[in-house]
Amino acid sequence: MVDISVLKNLDFFKNFTEEELKVFSQRLIMEDYNTDDYIFRENQIGDDSMFIIVNGAVKICKKQKTEEKVIANLKDGEFFGEMSMILPAPRSASVVAIKPTKLIRFSDRDYNSFKKDYPSIVVKLNEMFLKVLVNRLRETDKKLVKEGYGIGLL
Repeated sequence: MVDISVLKNLDFFKNFTEEELKVFSQRLIMEDYNTDDYIFRENQIGDDSMFIIVNGAVKICKKQKTEEKVIANLKDGEFFGEMSMILPAPRSASVVAIKPTKLIRFSDRDYNSFKKDYPSIVVKLNEMFLKVLVNRLRETDKKLVKEGYGIGLL
């Protein structure tokens, strides 16, 4: 359970009503991670939760041959892991705390039960996910075009 006052202080929850926040607060779990702790690893199967950063920071990275490439750094208020929550699949990247970090875990089980019990919450979540995913895709395309690849060259 997460105190509703914590949720009210996060941009992630700004579009939700008081009643919707109460539903979230009863289902979400707060977790703490130390510097260099893995939240999950690339190709991991079985945990399809997403996470919202209350405070701290994480890096999202992928293995490339023998090295690790950081593809993003996220900070307070940002979220990650939504892809596996929406469509269960092995994790597409690893996520590591880069300083002490407090996260809120939102499980795929709760997301799926909200579809039936709280469809208004799911509509708001999906709108948020779409906006963030589109922005992330645009940023990725810009990086790829800069490197000589990407859909922007078509």
